[in-house]
Amino acid sequence: MKLLVVNNDKGWGGGQEHLKELIPHLEASGCCTRLLCRSGSLSEGNFKRLGYSVTAVTDRKKSLWRSITETAVLLRRESFDIIMVTREHDLTATFLAWKLAFPFRRRGKFVICYHTATSRKQPFLNRVDGVVCISGHVRDRLLSAHRALTPPLWVISNGIRIDGDVTPEKFTRERPRRYFTGLGFPLIGMVGAFFKNQTELMEVVALVKGSFPAVRVALVGDDTDPGLTGAIGERAQALGVEDNLVMTGKVPHERLRELYFDFDLTVSTFRNEGFGLVHLESLANGTPVVAYDEGGQVDIFRGSSAGVLVHGGAAEFAAALIQLLRDHERRFAMGREGMELVRSRYTVQAMTAAYLTLFRGLPP
Repeated sequence: MKLLVVNNDKGWGGGQEHLKELIPHLEASGCCTRLLCRSGSLSEGNFKRLGYSVTAVTDRKKSLWRSITETAVLLRRESFDIIMVTREHDLTATFLAWKLAFPFRRRGKFVICYHTATSRKQPFLNRVDGVVCISGHVRDRLLSAHRALTPPLWVISNGIRIDGDVTPEKFTRERPRRYFTGLGFPLIGMVGAFFKNQTELMEVVALVKGSFPAVRVALVGDDTDPGLTGAIGERAQALGVEDNLVMTGKVPHERLRELYFDFDLTVSTFRNEGFGLVHLESLANGTPVVAYDEGGQVDIFRGSSAGVLVHGGAAEFAAALIQLLRDHERRFAMGREGMELVRSRYTVQAMTAAYLTLFRGLPP
């Protein structure tokens, strides 16, 4: 099976980490996979360095027509069995390239994957062969704008690679920190881009500080854009929690296990998460999660005690954190349950099997 994966993003984030894990497993199962990336992008460079087959096309913003024609030439030359678009922004241009390459007959099946929750109208969506959403939340938002969606729709959760076992030392309160050396209990982390409502988290920290004056909250991610981080710092200062805040900057993915070992809890105050790959990573490393009862993470924690989903706002969120920080045995039990949850339902192997089932079951 020849598979083209279209990922014309300019950056590198959870979507690219998802593909980095998925593609080798697809190839091990018999797929011949090629990535289509924006020329000069981080995705192009990183995927090439990883040894993946990559074709780069002109940035659509520089020349939409060149991007479409270059894609059409590749489609015509390679005659892929599956074209899988992994960003909804690439749907229109890729579909037009497909029709340009094969104006009189269809060649291959066209699949679009939604990783973020959007209710934006999408042209050509009813003309694809299959639609994938990574969570029920993403599916519901999509269907709110496309009530007459005709292609088959699947929900396929993300999965992650399990990197070794969690040591028993993780489940001790005063364990030495591996990344945040010198910091004590409690240490809370939020991993992700800085547009995910971290400002509200400062309000939560101010409330938690009343019960745990030494609490530290680490915000993990690329903090070089003051347009995103400025409001967070200002809010922290206004609430008197600037000394409780740790900004790590961008952390290499291979060091995230050290961070999750150190964290007593991970949190997210983002209410529109597509799925929450960072939640799986946290759970796999024995760290429970507290998040709002909104967004794609609801799928992960439905029927599980590995995390707490909060109804309400900052006061309710802070109360949930305080309760867990006081109850060490419950927190450690949640961490162990999270490890088992990921291993039983959210591995990259399970995700790969779901995609292969989809590809093989597409209607003729």
